[in-house]
Formats: sequence, structure tokens, C-alpha cells
Amino acid sequence: MLDLIYPQRCPFCGQVRPYQGSIACDTCLKLLKPVNRPFCLKCGKTVESEEQEYCMDCKKVVKSYEQGFPVFLYEEPMKKALYDFKYKNQRAYASFFASATEARYGEQFRRLHLDGIIPVPVHPNKKRKRGYNQAELLAKQLGKRLDVPVYSRYLLREIDTNPQKELDDKSRMKNLKNAFKLGENTIKLKKVLLVDDIYTSGATIEACTQVLKRENVEHVYYTSVAIGKGYM
Repeated sequence: MLDLIYPQRCPFCGQVRPYQGSIACDTCLKLLKPVNRPFCLKCGKTVESEEQEYCMDCKKVVKSYEQGFPVFLYEEPMKKALYDFKYKNQRAYASFFASATEARYGEQFRRLHLDGIIPVPVHPNKKRKRGYNQAELLAKQLGKRLDVPVYSRYLLREIDTNPQKELDDKSRMKNLKNAFKLGENTIKLKKVLLVDDIYTSGATIEACTQVLKRENVEHVYYTSVAIGKGYM
């Protein structure tokens, strides 16, 4: 009955899928490009050789977080799927994205002994317009799989900034200055995982990390469904 009333579709080709089994079809899964070695030991972007420990951006710009764990390259067909997830109310995709993240990094995350998972927040105006925060959906799905608590209001977005995709990489950090603040939290976390859908220049993750570290969060890691090729 669920298949008939609420058909589940592959995030990449739109083909109707049964509720039993993977939401993505086998053909599309083969088209996805996971982040493989060699990659930057800091942010996770691919690099040219195993001898290159860090990408040029991480060599030039100090990152405050400990390490990044991106799952896929930000290329088609992942680009369209993430766009639909973010802007076209395809909330069901969160389950597939979180499952892929857990499959890739679950054991590493468990070894970190995380205190909590924090989704990158969106401004209330955008959340009202969109109806949801895609990073929060991802975080909640991932938290269930890892059995780690999710703190959706630990970090808040105070300024409704211009969309990052409309800016060049050098303008992104300036755009996010003072955009985030800590929520009114009674629980103090020491080791957290930030969750977002896409990592491009890293400006958003860096801005969030700086706020968390000012409030004595000692270790900040991040994960994203996909990673692009942008630089600060």
C-alpha cells in the first residue's frame, strides 16, 4: 500500500523503487563517485598523489576543525540529487545519504566516541520557506544509525546571509562572519561531528567550528554527503 500511495523514487534517475531495499537503483549507484585515495588528510578533498598529504587550500588556510569525512564527489548525478533534496522537498533522500555516510565512515565515527552530532543550521527564514533544514534531516538519520545524540539547536544561524553558491570562494568567509551563534545549551559537548549536505570552500564548516571552539568544544569533525572543488 505504501508503494502505491507514496512511491519511493531513486534520487538519481527518478525510477520508482520498492520500500524493501535500497532507495537508489543499482545502475545509478554505479555512476556515483566516492571520495577515494589520495585525498587531503584535513578536509578530504582529492589530491594528485599519495605523497601530497594536504590540498593546496589546507596548506594556505588554517582550518580549525580536526578532520573532514566527505562521502562522494560533488558531480552528477549527485549534484541533481542534492539539489532536489535541498530545494524540492525530497526529504526521503536523507535516509539514503545517511546510510551511505554510515557505511563509509561508521566505524571511524564510533572510534571517535562523539558526544553529539550537530547539523549546520539554516536561518529561520529559510527554514520556514523550505519547511526543513536538510542538514538536520541528515544528522537525525545518522544519529540513529550511530546511536549518538543529535543537538539541532546547539548551533544557531543568526544572520540570513546571501546564498554561498552566489559568491566566489574568497567572499564566502566574509559573508559568514558572525552568522552563527551558540544556542542556550545546558549540555556542554567536548567532541562533536558537524553535518552538512555539501562542502565546497569549507567556509561554512569553518565558521561553525570557530563558534564551537570559542565555547570550549575541544574537537570538531565534519561530514558531508559530497565535497566540491572550491577553495577559500
